[in-house]
Amino acid sequence: MTHLPNQSTHASLSSQGAFKRTFSALANPTFRKIFAFGGFYYVYRTMELAVLSWFVLTLTDSEFQVALVGVSRIAPMFIFGLTAGGLSDRFSRPRLMAIGQASNLTVAVVMVGILLTGMGQYWHAHVAIFITGTTWALDYASRRALLGDIFTGRALTNATSLDAGLVTGTNMIGPLLGTAVIRFFEFHGAYILICLLTVGAISFVLSIRNLPRATSAVVNRGSPRAQIQDSLNLLRTNRVLLGAVLVTIAFNFFGWPFMQMVPVIARNILGTGELGFGLLLSGLGLGALTGAIFLAWAQPSSHGNVYIGGSMILMVSTAGFAWSPWYLLAFICMFFAGIGLAGFATMQPVIPLEAVAPEQRGKAMGAIVLGIGFQAIGMTVMGVVAELFGPRLAVSLMAMGGIFMLIVLRTMFPALRDARTNN
Repeated sequence: MTHLPNQSTHASLSSQGAFKRTFSALANPTFRKIFAFGGFYYVYRTMELAVLSWFVLTLTDSEFQVALVGVSRIAPMFIFGLTAGGLSDRFSRPRLMAIGQASNLTVAVVMVGILLTGMGQYWHAHVAIFITGTTWALDYASRRALLGDIFTGRALTNATSLDAGLVTGTNMIGPLLGTAVIRFFEFHGAYILICLLTVGAISFVLSIRNLPRATSAVVNRGSPRAQIQDSLNLLRTNRVLLGAVLVTIAFNFFGWPFMQMVPVIARNILGTGELGFGLLLSGLGLGALTGAIFLAWAQPSSHGNVYIGGSMILMVSTAGFAWSPWYLLAFICMFFAGIGLAGFATMQPVIPLEAVAPEQRGKAMGAIVLGIGFQAIGMTVMGVVAELFGPRLAVSLMAMGGIFMLIVLRTMFPALRDARTNN
């Protein structure tokens, strides 16, 4: 008698295939170490922003000062972005990542001491997050270029989807964890946990070996000024890269600064405390994780449309969040904002890495880091408008401006709009 496979067997095989496809990049041992390192790093990084934003809001009760926390964190991306890209091409990428983690641990230990002695001032938050923002600029350029050394084509899309899902998905864990620790163990307790997580990140980053680069002999070993000039020349001659950087600028100037108004809206409009604030950020992380897993499975070839479309989804959702009269609706808007964030964050490194030669990957990512740095200006504008007209109007006006700019950029850069995977 012939036995035919039943439907449950087909379904099981299909689900196993989908799982393997979605998480295929994890078969690479180096990527597994990068992924584990990121798990610790991204959690404590999202914790840090939530903890220091609430710390400054508690001390100052000022929307502008809260916005400056984000400005202090992102300003190094603007100041050191192109330099970070040049360093990433010149030196060992894993070693640069390890130096960044050691610096972050030093900052966290100092903050524990300041908070335990009761000497904490709002400006301590700005200084601390400026330093960790500087190491983030270095890490971002190095880590994303390292992914380009390991993967190409659809495999690169899968790897960056998983990494972006980890980056954005930790918004589901870090802020809620940080605000919960504040509730029960005060601000110094949150920073003690940040210290422990940083030690975990260091243990994994030290296990990542530097990968040989076939084109290493071509890498420019000139002065930092010469490397910055090379990066600018690359932008002028590569339309896809230039379009990707301009979309990054639009997203970070108009869209992402809304994050600094979340604690203000949560407390002053929705009437919730630190745990409710943390849960809203977790909604963003849940949406981002959902979107990133879908992209890792689908591995879409139309990168430009996902990149721009995700940015628009986030901006529409943030405007809805700002004017939501109910907490549940605000949470739903944050969830959809997270889905849009996943589309943007996944394609942000993929498009530049596939648009340039291997020896230019660090410079390309440095240009993206520079674009991210425009978030500092956007957050400053957001803070000023919020002080004058309130956080709701500030968020919605910025979102409208961002949507307009994205439509213009999509029209001006058909090469970016039509950007697709190489294989």
